[in-house]
Amino acid sequence: MRDSKAAGDYLSNGISTITVRFLLIAVMLALPIFGSSLGLLQAIDNSLFAKRFQWAPRTATGNIVFVAIDKHSLDAVGTWPWPRSIYATLLDKLVASGVKDVFLDVDFSAFSSTEEDERLAAALARSGGGVLLPVFRQQEKAASSETAVTRPIPQFLQNAWPAFANVAMDADGIVRRFDLGSQLDGSPTQSAASALGGIGSSSGSLPIDFSIRPDTVPTFSLSDVLNGAVPAEAIRDRSVVVGASAAELKDIFAVPVYGAISGPLIHVLAAETLLQNRFLRMVDQAPLELVFAILLIVGVICSRSAGMITIMAVGLLIVLIGEIGAFLLQSRDGILVGTAGPWLTLLFAWMLAFNERVDLGRMLVAIANTEARNTRRLMRRIIADSSDGVVAFDSNLRIVEASESAKTVLRAGIGASLLGSTDAAIIDTVRRLVSEHDAEPGKVHTALVDFAGTGASQATHYEASVTISPIEQPDARPAVARSRFAGCLIIRDITARYDYEERLKKLSELDELTGLLNRREFASRLAALQGGAFVSVLDIERFSSLCATLGRDVGDELLQAVAARLGNAFAGDLLAKLDGDHFGIAIAATDAMPIEDFADGLLALFEEPVHLGGAAVPISVHLGIARSSDAAPGAILNAAESALDAAKAGQGRRWCSFDPSTAVRQARSRRLERDMRAALQNRQFFLLFQPQVDFTSGRLVGAEALIRWNHPEFGLISPAEFIPIAESSGLICDIGRWTLFEACTEAAAWPGEFGVAVNVSALQFEQSDIEADVREALSSSGLPSSRLCLELTESAFLDQGGDVIAKMRALRQTGIVIALDDFGTGYSSMNYLVDLPLDKLKIDQSFVRRMYGNPAVLEIVRAIISLAHGLNLQVVAEGVETELEAEALHRLGCETGQGYLFGRPQEAPRMLSSWNVEKRLSAEV
Repeated sequence: MRDSKAAGDYLSNGISTITVRFLLIAVMLALPIFGSSLGLLQAIDNSLFAKRFQWAPRTATGNIVFVAIDKHSLDAVGTWPWPRSIYATLLDKLVASGVKDVFLDVDFSAFSSTEEDERLAAALARSGGGVLLPVFRQQEKAASSETAVTRPIPQFLQNAWPAFANVAMDADGIVRRFDLGSQLDGSPTQSAASALGGIGSSSGSLPIDFSIRPDTVPTFSLSDVLNGAVPAEAIRDRSVVVGASAAELKDIFAVPVYGAISGPLIHVLAAETLLQNRFLRMVDQAPLELVFAILLIVGVICSRSAGMITIMAVGLLIVLIGEIGAFLLQSRDGILVGTAGPWLTLLFAWMLAFNERVDLGRMLVAIANTEARNTRRLMRRIIADSSDGVVAFDSNLRIVEASESAKTVLRAGIGASLLGSTDAAIIDTVRRLVSEHDAEPGKVHTALVDFAGTGASQATHYEASVTISPIEQPDARPAVARSRFAGCLIIRDITARYDYEERLKKLSELDELTGLLNRREFASRLAALQGGAFVSVLDIERFSSLCATLGRDVGDELLQAVAARLGNAFAGDLLAKLDGDHFGIAIAATDAMPIEDFADGLLALFEEPVHLGGAAVPISVHLGIARSSDAAPGAILNAAESALDAAKAGQGRRWCSFDPSTAVRQARSRRLERDMRAALQNRQFFLLFQPQVDFTSGRLVGAEALIRWNHPEFGLISPAEFIPIAESSGLICDIGRWTLFEACTEAAAWPGEFGVAVNVSALQFEQSDIEADVREALSSSGLPSSRLCLELTESAFLDQGGDVIAKMRALRQTGIVIALDDFGTGYSSMNYLVDLPLDKLKIDQSFVRRMYGNPAVLEIVRAIISLAHGLNLQVVAEGVETELEAEALHRLGCETGQGYLFGRPQEAPRMLSSWNVEKRLSAEV
């Protein structure tokens, strides 16, 4: 009560009608100048802007289509994140439907599997550069002002455009504006919205016109697009934004009018804002608001005789007219008018008019006295009833107020010393804050501290917030004022949160299916492992086939069974499910411990079949094993995986230990695979040509095109090394197509009727549209079809004879020649040889080189030539190196020879200039 009386006396002595008048006039004049910085006024203006958007809805142009990754799409695919081949398929379908631009609002900044990345990169290349990929500018650290740009991996940006996709939120967490672009590596780069909106600007920002209704944007489920359920007419000649709309993907943002919408849809509305020329803008209202305030002040002072009801009616009329004008300016002209400041000024004008008629000072005194009493009662009630423990203490650290929950936790009541009735962690924190208060008495000092209590059945965890605030004492001596403060202690039970965080920590470390460590945690613990250890990576043989046969549920059951066996055998050791069907095992071991014993023990675990769904399923595993001394702690897992790759590559091998030389070869293969696409683009591949000579006339009749790779670091690389890598990575189709086009272009400039032979991989023949490639190569080069020979090996039609034979027949109808290469070295079934549409048969060089000195081989060559002639096929012999071999082949009826006798592989101009018909086979002419 004493405090309340003092406050009332102060007000009654200091506040008069004249004082209030000048205060109100000062506030009214200051509002136009400083009101724009007040958060409350900004919030009110933002709410009014949103309402005006809502009252004047607009329809989207329909020029931008939203393809949504919705729950239906997630359920259809079944995994997240999706394989990138899905996006590749989607791009192909969109491009085939004739869309304009495609914005893939998906984060591609991390590498996926090589195959998946290459499929998406190929789809981007096929799209012709009409795809936008998102880049994001974000802080490098939470407390740092430095930013970094997250961008798609380089191979995607080779055939796509980067576009900034940041969604900027205001301080209240609501999205109202969008950026037009930013700098990327020193170059101005547009945002996705400005690119789709078709403007050239890439700097600054604009408000989004939220009068455009999201439900009028054409929206389709990504799953429907993939399934062909969306007609091409619905998206043809339109820009397409692909992004997440499913709530579980958490790409949702709060907006002023529609509650919360997905991030990609915000980009669509921003682009629609530009397409509809809704360049919203705000004007500087301060001068007009200042004039308005002056007019109000003059009006109030000059109308003292008017009644308060009249003044109120005039004020409401001003508000009505002002809001109608602001609505029309926003809906028609795109001018955003903030009216919160003027209406607050109008309120103060009403208070000024009221003050002219009533002694406002005395009213404030009465209000202050009542408020002081009510506040004291309210604070006591809040402290007493608070579910959190609340303690108020004085500068002597005595408890002056405490809630019932705080008394229970501290086991102390009002009047007790805080130092003798609480946890040591809280005591230390209070003493530290008191010291800080003594050093800086004018500041509020606060700290958080956790401590544990003991409950009836389990430990209880609490979080305490300690605050020390200075007490204003104008008449006290400085030393006394420095020592006086008010303290507050708020105690909250965080046991549930603590347990939840512990569960989250375990979930982040463990694989959800098996309960073993996940890859990240396993690698982390390996890096911290002390002493010697064996590290093994285990792979279940034919796991994918088993899942395809028995179902994914049975596959999961198998993984759990394998994890259980490993857990029983290696209890206490590090066990992990790395990915897919790969498991990691790490056990302590000495250098003297035989690695074979460890491998045999692991393999023995899986000699018995696994019981799945009541059936016994035998399984086999491969192992890769490395010692901790084989690699650095952070690389030991990679060493074990390298050993596993070697074990799987070896025929009949169940396990393999780490071999540095094998790892080097694997690393070289991976390096060549990474460099291969760039090599194709940078023309590191080139062709050499080996002449083919007619035995009867001794004349040059053509040449075989042989591809070579001049690597900038490794030099010339043999086709025997890089062709298998290209086939395994899927690049063989691109390389084969380049070879075909290059060979046809080169041969078109040759004189006479010289032909060119081009090898076609079995994978290229099966997976690519070889017929279209051949027609395009012949058309673009001008080479007659009769001068092109495609050479196929038996592997091209062993598994898919019917389809391949149909392709061969279609190719022969174009007039080209087809040869069977390396005859006799494969399976060479006479059954399929009868059905193949062939023109030539090539005898492998292994037979040619062994004809002399081995009568059996000579008879095989004689039989091959006789068989070929019986089937009306020409015969080409490879690897002819001596005159005797050439003479023998000619006597046996072989028409054409190829080998070092006639020339080594070399560039086309040198081959043509160095070939001299008169010098070759002159004895036979």
